[in-house]
Amino acid sequence: MGILDHLAKDEKVTRKARQLRTMIIFFIPLFTLQFWLGMSINLEINLPVEHFSAVESVIYFSSHFPMILAHILTGSLIVILAIVFLAVSLTSSTRSFAIIGIIGMSAVIGATVNGILFLMTGQFFGNSIGMAMSAVVALITYLTGLYKMGPILGK
Repeated sequence: MGILDHLAKDEKVTRKARQLRTMIIFFIPLFTLQFWLGMSINLEINLPVEHFSAVESVIYFSSHFPMILAHILTGSLIVILAIVFLAVSLTSSTRSFAIIGIIGMSAVIGATVNGILFLMTGQFFGNSIGMAMSAVVALITYLTGLYKMGPILGK
């Protein structure tokens, strides 16, 4: 591998790192909003105990409670961003970025599954904790990625 090949690879890694850093910067306010909505729902809204399927639960609660709709929409944005982050990280040819993308996506999936189960099971507290802890793991993972990108981006 010649010196030009190394420079080209370094440029690709730097470009991918910039893209990933931008996505992480969008994650931070989304996770903050998601946390605020979740805590507000948990503390302020009295949800009826209903036992529906996953789709029925999402439709019922989002159509009757605007704050839950906002929580679902914010979570959907986080899922979409996590999918894009994972795709970019896997094509970056940098193992640490790929690991961050995989762990972050896994945590986002965990939060999503626990959120749906929370609505399906009559608001079982274990799913509420699972949702919150998965979101915390995802946020810490993405912030770790931001830290790891500093040396690559020269900051």
